[in-house]
Amino acid sequence: MTTTIDIPAVIEPVDRPEGDPGGAESLATSLLNGAVRLAEFCEEAESLAQSRWYWQGKAADAYGEHAKRFAEAHLTMSDTLKRVARGVDVFADRLRALQSEHTDITGDMRVYARDRADLLSDVNDASDVTEGEIAVLQERARILSARRTAITGDISELIARTAENEEFLVQLFTGADTASEAQSATGGVSALALSAIASKPRVSAGPEAMNAWWRGLSAAEQDALITAYPDRLGSADGLPASARDAANRLLLEADLADLEMKEHEGTLAPEEKQKLANARAAREALDIADGYVLPGTNDRPGGQLWLYDPEAFDGDGRVAIAVGDLDTADDVSVQIPGIRTGMVGAPGGVDDATRLYESARYNGDGSSVATMFWLGYNTPAGDLIEWGQVPSENRAADGGERLAAAVDGLRASRADDPAHMTAIGHSYGSTATSYAATEHDLAVDDVALIGSPGAGPADHASDFSVGADHVYDGRNSRDFVALLGDEGWARKDRFFDVGLGIDPSSEDFGAQRFEAESTDRGSGANLDDHVRYYDRDSESLYNLGRIVDGHGEDINDASLTYDPWWWDPIDPEWDRDPTENVPSRSDTGRGDHE
Repeated sequence: MTTTIDIPAVIEPVDRPEGDPGGAESLATSLLNGAVRLAEFCEEAESLAQSRWYWQGKAADAYGEHAKRFAEAHLTMSDTLKRVARGVDVFADRLRALQSEHTDITGDMRVYARDRADLLSDVNDASDVTEGEIAVLQERARILSARRTAITGDISELIARTAENEEFLVQLFTGADTASEAQSATGGVSALALSAIASKPRVSAGPEAMNAWWRGLSAAEQDALITAYPDRLGSADGLPASARDAANRLLLEADLADLEMKEHEGTLAPEEKQKLANARAAREALDIADGYVLPGTNDRPGGQLWLYDPEAFDGDGRVAIAVGDLDTADDVSVQIPGIRTGMVGAPGGVDDATRLYESARYNGDGSSVATMFWLGYNTPAGDLIEWGQVPSENRAADGGERLAAAVDGLRASRADDPAHMTAIGHSYGSTATSYAATEHDLAVDDVALIGSPGAGPADHASDFSVGADHVYDGRNSRDFVALLGDEGWARKDRFFDVGLGIDPSSEDFGAQRFEAESTDRGSGANLDDHVRYYDRDSESLYNLGRIVDGHGEDINDASLTYDPWWWDPIDPEWDRDPTENVPSRSDTGRGDHE
């Protein structure tokens, strides 16, 4: 009996995508620096044209008009250079990714060639084989053939995407290679981007429409849009986090190049100093997220710049940075900070996010995690006037609306792959979170309030959109800020319309309270314990990790506070000895403790 073993063909080598990503990035930096210098020159020309106290008359007026037109034309050229610089940066990122994929494919081809040679040798050496042995050889050939199909598919995709990336760069430069093109409002904008942006839905259409529009675009169109219009995509709710991250990183790099050059040359305007401080804080926070490595592993989850707006709220700024991949993580948390948190505090917020990521990973069930520090509202931050606004709920109400919209955007970006989501409001951020969950149907699965001065408009945990069983509260008994919430029948918010609402750790509120005492807690009420909820190996961080992981039923319960009406409210946690060495980094299981 003659049996044929169909051995698949060899795979021809594929060329590595040509180019130097580092060199392209250097070119982008040079172009961006040129754009900044051109913009400064234009600003100076316009300033001179407007301040001609030493020269009057028709000639002076004619000069002023000419200088104004000159400045406007060359300012447009500066914008074009910035677009081209951003495009070169995008090209470099894509080229680096393509070259990495080529390395992976080459490795797969090497293993395929080895296994093919082994099979060919075994077939040639086979004689007087049994039907069973023939079946084994045929199965090996079948598996090898399937692998060849997969590898050749990867090669075809690599070639196509490399061609698209190169064509993208060609269009980028040919769209701004003449003076008239460079001085036009669309200089450096590809035809792909112009066509695609025209169909972008209005914000009022909702994040679902934005997501549907984005998903309907080709990869080349998406790259072109990120290059040309990062300011319109970086905060677009409904877009994937990866797209927002790419757009916002371009905006951040451009701001730093512009403002640091002005600082170096002594031309930084007073109103630009805070913007530069905010941009630097965002860069530092993003570096923390990008560089974070899960202790004891080689796992580097990476960071995402989900929101970047350094001039918002009269210079306080808005920013949101995630540790992990918001587009794919099984469990996603959003951390909402409170009083005295401006954009310059982003590094500390992201540092907290790394510890929460760590807790959810090590004390969880093995699912993937992303933790995001979200400063998307105007917190009472900074000076004494703003401190005086803390008892007011106005900023919390606005923050709640903004938070709910942000979560809706996250949900819409993952409509086909929903994550388990948790909102964690700290301090005044807990009041903002309460507004989101009571008045704006906050679309999360669980809510945790920590160090809360009051639950805002909610009288009971059941008022929250998630239901009372999914509302958790962590309160250090010595946290002075957490003592500000109302309790019992004589609540000041009922009688005097002041304060931030009911204490969410009280039995009247009905939340699930978890242990959150610090081993370093003070002997009496203090502010230091207000900032210890994310301390590594703490009771609070352990329980927050369980909630983020979707296992809130496994928290270490704490007794609720209560008001005996004849005396001050009583916190049973005051006399409990805090647990030391709460399991986190060392254990990969639940890590329950007594």
